[in-house]
Amino acid sequence: MPAASIELKRFITAEPSAASRRPGLLARFVQSYQETRLRQAEREVAKYIEGRGGRMTDDLERRIERRFI
Repeated sequence: MPAASIELKRFITAEPSAASRRPGLLARFVQSYQETRLRQAEREVAKYIEGRGGRMTDDLERRIERRFI
């Protein structure tokens, strides 16, 4: 087997580096933004539930769905 094909196989089958497995900057920013918005929404829903007696009922669940979704 020629030496060139041996070298080529080594690069093709090599493991990807740690940097290439990490999400890009934009993907990390979007993920961070989504997590922040999710936490904010959860806080708002919890505040809404507390303001309505703190007990989860079917009616309250429907109201939350209409208001926040």
